Amino acid sequence: MVFFHLWFVVVFLPPTRINVVLDDNKKLCLSSGEIIKLKDTQTMMFEVADLAVASPATVSRCGMVYLEPGVLGLHPYINCWLRRLPSLVVPYTEELRSLCEIYLLPSLDLLRSRMKEIVGSVDSALVQSFLALMDYRLVPVSGKDNKPPPASQFLRLIPGLLVPWTVFSLTWSIGSTCDYESRVNFSNWLRATMEENKHNPLGLHQKINTVLHDGGFTDITEDNEPLPPTWHSWMENVEEYVINPDMKYSDIEVPTIDNIRNAEMIGILLNNENNVLCIGPTGTGKTLTVTAKLSRNMHKKFICDFITFSARTSANQTQDLIDSKLDRRRKGVFGPPILKKQVFFIDDFNMPALEVYGAQPPIELIRQWMDFKGWYDRKNVGEFRNIIDVNFVAAMGPPGGGRNPVTARCLRHFHFITFTEMEDSSKITIFGSILQSWISRMPDLTKYYENITNATLSVYKTILQELLPTPAKTHYTFNLRDLSKVFQGILMLEPETVDNIELLLRLWYHENCRVYQDRLVNDDDRNWFDKLLREKVRQDFKADDATCIGDGNVLFGDFLDPTADIKIYREITDMDNLSKVLN
Repeated sequence: MVFFHLWFVVVFLPPTRINVVLDDNKKLCLSSGEIIKLKDTQTMMFEVADLAVASPATVSRCGMVYLEPGVLGLHPYINCWLRRLPSLVVPYTEELRSLCEIYLLPSLDLLRSRMKEIVGSVDSALVQSFLALMDYRLVPVSGKDNKPPPASQFLRLIPGLLVPWTVFSLTWSIGSTCDYESRVNFSNWLRATMEENKHNPLGLHQKINTVLHDGGFTDITEDNEPLPPTWHSWMENVEEYVINPDMKYSDIEVPTIDNIRNAEMIGILLNNENNVLCIGPTGTGKTLTVTAKLSRNMHKKFICDFITFSARTSANQTQDLIDSKLDRRRKGVFGPPILKKQVFFIDDFNMPALEVYGAQPPIELIRQWMDFKGWYDRKNVGEFRNIIDVNFVAAMGPPGGGRNPVTARCLRHFHFITFTEMEDSSKITIFGSILQSWISRMPDLTKYYENITNATLSVYKTILQELLPTPAKTHYTFNLRDLSKVFQGILMLEPETVDNIELLLRLWYHENCRVYQDRLVNDDDRNWFDKLLREKVRQDFKADDATCIGDGNVLFGDFLDPTADIKIYREITDMDNLSKVLN
């Protein structure tokens, strides 16, 4: 006698219809009026995260089996990975197992006890992210695309690469999910663990902000000959960025270590056919970094398309948009043109509104592809569309302010890269370079560019610490976009018209007031902010605030001549003329 198991994939059923199926009638009533009777040999099984929207009637009809994540543990993932190692790496199985015990498992304990994530992750997903990066390093010996293994001189590098590979993969799987302070803790722990186990990957403990070059095994060398593996700075081969006076402010992209390394990791993960999720607060450069990487710095085999989610985005819209970008490969199989890889970048990934049962239909559609590699055709009912050679890059901020939490069922398929609040050195690099390109056109005042940069950053940091949101001031939320607007406002004035430090300081004072002070709700906060700026004028510029700023209103604008074709941004001193223009 032969027994067959017949599986039905049920995307969604209302609770009332589920109850009818689960009781003795075993009848499934569809919205079309069709009734399907289940046989006695058929059973329905549900896998759910919780019972938040399940009715007591539904719960009473089902037997419950609760699975604690700790029951399975993480060793099965590691053991399965070790069993499928390429044959040329099998001799190093026990060494790799030992490195996982030394680094991987303790790092997860550290993550849960002393580190803070922007968006919560799942241990099993982080382990898979770590193993995926290890797989990336083993691609040359995996036989992918029927490529032959490396020459013997490269294979001899493997024993010395196991620890560097582990450290690099651990850093960009476990360590990359956290905020800046947690990354410092992770770095200190990792270096201490390396010292304790006498693992010194080529002087890594003496360097910071470095990337691994494995001597030609995975990373190409100039002469295609093996070299000793090294750790070098992310910024080592970055060309000096030149800002032209004709460039728009929005087109300026000053390279920093943050966007350079994040963009590089996005490229590595996409080449490894992983899905990437970029997480970070507003203003950390997620969209700009991903867009720049996908638009200009990817291999020509990648076809990149961009999608932006909103609260009103529906699953049907998402499905139609993605389907329209894919070709029919063969019956039931769709994808990009042959030999191409399709990448969809979804911005504001967690913006879709929750439906009545708490799900986000567009995100559930993406999750369905990640689980089952396709979805059903809405026109040809019952036809399943297998979608191949596709990967997703998504960007989202932390939940709150209109953004919703995303189910872990979907997030577990992504490799997390956290875009942290920019380090002070990166802020100085970006805004200092921008300001220097502008102020260099006024030779007598060039020496003040560092003072202006540091004073502006100091004001921004003070506001973040002192002007916190409260129930009466919920909009007191400031981010790097506000800091950028201050410098953008300064650059609106033609530098050739600035001939003294007093005018420059009034411009700096005005732009800070327009960005920050105009959002303050009472006189106490506005007076506090005015005193802060005047104090900076006295301390950082050694100038008299009463002389530079005075007691009246400081105004700049480009609207005094409504008939002018070219609007000139300048200081407004004639208040009578201003009243006439506004009236």
